[in-house]
Amino acid sequence: MQCKKCRAQIPDDAVFCHRCGAKQTLSCRPKSRGNGQGSAYQLPNKSWIAVVTLGYTIDEAGKKHRLTRSKSGFKTKRDAVAALPALRYAPKPKKAPTLKETYDKWIPTHRAGKSTIDNYKAAFRYFKPLWYYRLADIEIDDLQDCMDDCPRSKSTQEKMKACIGLIYKYAIPRGLATVNLGQYLYVNGEAGNKDGLPMDALAAIQKAVGTVPYADYVLAQCYLGFRPSELLALDARDYDRQQRAFTGGSKTDAGRDRVVTVSPKIQPIIDRLVGNKISGPVFCAPDGSTMGIKAYREAFYALLQALGISNPVTVRDGMEYHKYTPHSCRHTFATLMKGVNAPDKDKLRLIGHTSTEMLRHYQDVDIEGLRKITDAL
Repeated sequence: MQCKKCRAQIPDDAVFCHRCGAKQTLSCRPKSRGNGQGSAYQLPNKSWIAVVTLGYTIDEAGKKHRLTRSKSGFKTKRDAVAALPALRYAPKPKKAPTLKETYDKWIPTHRAGKSTIDNYKAAFRYFKPLWYYRLADIEIDDLQDCMDDCPRSKSTQEKMKACIGLIYKYAIPRGLATVNLGQYLYVNGEAGNKDGLPMDALAAIQKAVGTVPYADYVLAQCYLGFRPSELLALDARDYDRQQRAFTGGSKTDAGRDRVVTVSPKIQPIIDRLVGNKISGPVFCAPDGSTMGIKAYREAFYALLQALGISNPVTVRDGMEYHKYTPHSCRHTFATLMKGVNAPDKDKLRLIGHTSTEMLRHYQDVDIEGLRKITDAL
């Protein structure tokens, strides 16, 4: 027979090649899974999840996001690994477009005057926290949070409602959506803003860190003040270990690349999540990829339920609205700052002001002024 390495002729029963010394027998060690075949991870609740990578997408900022398919609830790693082939080779669903992709396809088809189109373009900017999430994953609470967070006039919010409604009217007959969520949105003053989490709920979440899944993520959001999408977009590269501060925020006038110092109450959490990472999402999914807004929303509601925190659901026009959503953590952050004696401009810089003129006015804020606030939270 021939040597497996150098192809020299060797006896049939040879264990090693007399020429190159290569071992000829197969190792009894089982072959590990190759790249792209999937992985199995243990979740905080001790169950296992099977995850396969389907591909990648790149957002407007140039960041790469992994597209995955997963199935959880397995009792053992063996069960999760056994499920990987079925996940990987299952028929791939049609690519689900993001909100921004759907908007980009709709806007050229809409027949209206230039003034009206410009109004829709301006209104759509306030939905930017949801731009890069799949249209199918967006729920009424997510859209309503954007409406409630818009600081402009009632007229602007009415244009937001009209714009998103037209996007859904475009999407439904094309099989991209099933319900026009735009018709269920409320302009501020009709439904009211989301509430921040009560202080006793915040204390319960803090106590649950390390024992209840994702309590650390929610607590961190309450003390950082980022919108849910901003929190999930934070990368290890955005964290300054020396200054103990993040630079992040939506790519809009509402707090673009703002500096947010880390409160001592969540510093251990941030240290653990960032660890030795050079890059990669800080608040990530179990497999280390970027966590989607749908998964984070579900984790948020599951946390409140596990801790017995009441989260009433209001039904209006047949749609359910939660009293507390992940966006409530941002309101909690603002409530915490009320008890800190510090200049308003520092507080507004931390949470991200919506006015371009005011934002420029606040650019002289130094990091020590920001730290004074977060240290006192």
